[in-house]
Amino acid sequence: MKSFYVLLLMVLSTSCTSYYYVMTEFGADLSVERTVYSYSEDGSDGFPAFASGSGWRHSRLEEPFEVDFYDERVEMTGMSVMQCDDISGLKYLIDDGHEVDPLFSPVEKASVRFRWFYTYHDYSARFRSLEGQLPLPLDTYLHESSRELFFRGGKVPAAWNGVEMYLLLDDINRRLAQWFSDAVYIVMCDAYEPYCTAVQRAFMDSSRKDFMERTQAEIMFVMEPEEFGQRMDGLAPDIGLAAVYKQNAAMIDASYEEQTKVLDYFSSSFIYSVDMPGDYFEGNATDFIDGLPAWKVDAYRLLAGDLVLEATFRKVNLWAFILTFAVIAAILQAFAKLFDRISRGMDGK
Repeated sequence: MKSFYVLLLMVLSTSCTSYYYVMTEFGADLSVERTVYSYSEDGSDGFPAFASGSGWRHSRLEEPFEVDFYDERVEMTGMSVMQCDDISGLKYLIDDGHEVDPLFSPVEKASVRFRWFYTYHDYSARFRSLEGQLPLPLDTYLHESSRELFFRGGKVPAAWNGVEMYLLLDDINRRLAQWFSDAVYIVMCDAYEPYCTAVQRAFMDSSRKDFMERTQAEIMFVMEPEEFGQRMDGLAPDIGLAAVYKQNAAMIDASYEEQTKVLDYFSSSFIYSVDMPGDYFEGNATDFIDGLPAWKVDAYRLLAGDLVLEATFRKVNLWAFILTFAVIAAILQAFAKLFDRISRGMDGK
């Protein structure tokens, strides 16, 4: 059994270079303060995707601290803070490279529900799936349950042992590797197609199987457009795709980069945590930090569909309990006096 497929997740993206611990605190009126602790390999003090003058205040942490991102512990070195009257005004100002990155544009909502004895504060954030931005649909290679298990640590089949789980994950890895290889081939063909003759286009359409059989998966993971043309010429020396690249290198490279921009999203990793009035009551938190709900958010998890974070906090309305007991006590006292009068009246007879 070949084990190189387990390297897919390392090659599928550039290595993760930016880590963010996002702490969001709400007031009773739903005013909000968000603090983004960050680490970036470029050594920047604040959040790299934030432009100056965007409403965020950046500073370097005098006392860095570590956050567990599951795959590794990372020391936070920068801090960015923003305050708003409500969550709708709390936006990341994103640069051109992140303008369609769902990791930087969650749809967040916050609300309050009053009940007599309790007040509930609700928070939700929805991160859009990457499915619509992939060059090739993933669902034809992996079932929904497999994506949920592989990318989000979903439910493990009951009574399975370690060997059976290993075989299942290896099979998912193989399917994912096949999807990635097919996606690379399709994107390469799309980048070349505008500059090819009808014969060359027909050759690319009919040669995928032969190309895959002669090209190892590890090579597909890191292949560049120039090498694609050279390898296609290896299948048919007279097809001339290497020459097509030489004549149109800048345009082909630009097209390929545009179609694979989604890979850049895998360079960021987030831990979200939220605090609202009261105590955490319910939600779908996958972890807790200092007693507060926390979730990891990254591009891998968005390969399994939309990712929704939900948390409800419940605050005891102490005054409601006091008032209720006072009313009950007053009613009982009134009934006691009434019964006492009735009892005296009956004794008088």
